[in-house]
Amino acid sequence: MATAFSSLRGRLFLLLFLALLALAFPLAFLSAKEAERAASEDLRRALFTRLYLLGEEGPREEEALLLELFRLAQVYGGGTGFVVGEGGVAFTEEPPPPLPPDLPALLAEGRAYQGVWRGTLYVALPQAGGGFGLAVPLEGVAGLGRRLLGLYATWGGGVLLGVFLLFALGLSLALRPLEGLARLLALRPPEDLSPLPDPGLRELRPLVEALNRRLAQVEGLLRELSQKEEAARRFARHASHELRTPLTALKGYLEVLRRVPEPRALEGAWREAERMEALLSGLLRLSRLEASPLSPRPLDLRAFLEERGVAVAGEGVVLADPELLALAVENILENARRHGKPPVRAELHREGEGVWLWLVDAGPGFPEALLPRALEPFVHGGKGTGLGLALVAAVARAHGGRARVENRGGAAVGLYLPLASLKVSPGAPFGKGG
Repeated sequence: MATAFSSLRGRLFLLLFLALLALAFPLAFLSAKEAERAASEDLRRALFTRLYLLGEEGPREEEALLLELFRLAQVYGGGTGFVVGEGGVAFTEEPPPPLPPDLPALLAEGRAYQGVWRGTLYVALPQAGGGFGLAVPLEGVAGLGRRLLGLYATWGGGVLLGVFLLFALGLSLALRPLEGLARLLALRPPEDLSPLPDPGLRELRPLVEALNRRLAQVEGLLRELSQKEEAARRFARHASHELRTPLTALKGYLEVLRRVPEPRALEGAWREAERMEALLSGLLRLSRLEASPLSPRPLDLRAFLEERGVAVAGEGVVLADPELLALAVENILENARRHGKPPVRAELHREGEGVWLWLVDAGPGFPEALLPRALEPFVHGGKGTGLGLALVAAVARAHGGRARVENRGGAAVGLYLPLASLKVSPGAPFGKGG
């Protein structure tokens, strides 16, 4: 039973069945009661009318009146006629039914009597010296309600079952789009993240739209993971290549030193060891930067850069980690000293929800072929480790921003940082500007 009603179809069937029962039983009971009341009222009116007509025919002997009352009682399915006179009460049947206690008094006052007493309907009209009337048992009227309830239980039950079956068929047709959606999802391969088609049912459309949004998010996450995995593989290839070059040279110099004490070989070995140390240090800093949490606070870029001897044009207060931003600025200045030409000037531009910090040296600028990949690890112009600008890009990403390189009369490196008024999660893009 629990399994049957754990499905939407089973629950809807149960709700329909309970609703039909809740509708049918009160209607049957009320209909039976109303039929009894209406039949009793019709009988009362009919008796009153016939007795009134009988009384209009004028006075007659008691025996003749009792005979007419006997005939009238037979017309209405049985009963007892009675005549109330000065000598007592005469009845058409034996044993006679008991009269209501207040009936003789009302007739004596010249008033008619109508009412039900002990399951019998009494209708009586006054006349000179007393009155006359009929007492009709209401078993037939009460049986009408039972017969109606029996009909409801048999024919009504059949109609109820027919309605239930029709609804079950209609519900199965109505749920067909849902079954089709479930079948489509079951047959779809796991790697298929394309949007689901319109289900053709208004109530299902929000569910399908929510599923499509979730599929799009999953597809985006998978694409991002694939890109990161490819970047990690590329990073590993470049790192192994960059480390293998000085290691090969170092082995060559050491091989020479094994044979003869050559000062130039010792100097070359020392140089390659320093290069390897610089590479490993840069890799370590880059990995720590990707994993370490931010400690951002409002930072006045003009004051921050002037403390480091950089001329600044513009204003800007950003939400940044001072230590990480100092690392990025130092790497840009070191890159300018090594590959470009001092002095380095700073330009601040407000854009959207952030500020662009541009550091521009006075050198010849980036080689055009190098511009698209200048921020990637191990990309350099022939000197250095190629990790300096990669660290700059990592700092920008850690703040939820981005980095860019251009030629503006010299090599220009830009960082887009969030305004101090924003509340930004580390690594989360904070706006469309930039």
